Amino acid sequence: MSDQLHIVNSQIVISFKRNMLIRKRIFEFEDNLKSEFKIPFRAFTVPDDMDPNIPRFESESIHGHSRLQVSQSRVTLATNYNDEFKLDYDQVEHYIDNKCKLLSDLVESENVEFIAYIIELGVFMNPESINKFMKKHTGVIAISDDCIDFSLLYSMKHKEDYFINVKSSKFTQKELLLHQESKSLRPTGKEKFGISIVLDINTRPLFLKKMNFDNSLYESLKDEVFNVIKEKNVEQFLKGDL
Repeated sequence: MSDQLHIVNSQIVISFKRNMLIRKRIFEFEDNLKSEFKIPFRAFTVPDDMDPNIPRFESESIHGHSRLQVSQSRVTLATNYNDEFKLDYDQVEHYIDNKCKLLSDLVESENVEFIAYIIELGVFMNPESINKFMKKHTGVIAISDDCIDFSLLYSMKHKEDYFINVKSSKFTQKELLLHQESKSLRPTGKEKFGISIVLDINTRPLFLKKMNFDNSLYESLKDEVFNVIKEKNVEQFLKGDL
């Protein structure tokens, strides 16, 4: 097993008070993000009085690694990382920092309530070792040798200003190969196995205490997330030793 968790994907979530007319800002988003995202953005014909969490418009980054969605109550940037990025925490941190600065400038006019950084980490393991490893470091008796699937979710207050949520589970990754003639991805029959750690750190405690949102939270939250990622190993995530 590699000692280092690799970064699979990330989400930046900026939650704000519902704006029923957010769809009218699509051209503003396009103009400010045209150097980073494909234009025109895709707009969705959803009635304004429907679920505020349904995206009203979205776009993909120019290189196709990120998807931006804007609803009446949040902006979400989801990114998948290729092998060049997965083990380079500093490069991922720089990427997230750059995109977050663009988005924070755009949502500054909204009534921002809280922000969350959600990072999925993974580590490959011999499939015969996973159950024993998870049982040893979680203490969960139910993880027997023949346990096919398992996930563990816990939440806690973190340094007063943050909530931290961690979901640990087993995963199977099927290898895909690009078929040149059809230009489609096809399974090779090869598989990798391991443990997934989804780390969610957010500023909801400050919102619940009715404190005004401060733009400095973007930087402090990012620093906190990457401090945890860089300092903790898979055993500590499983044990809740954060």
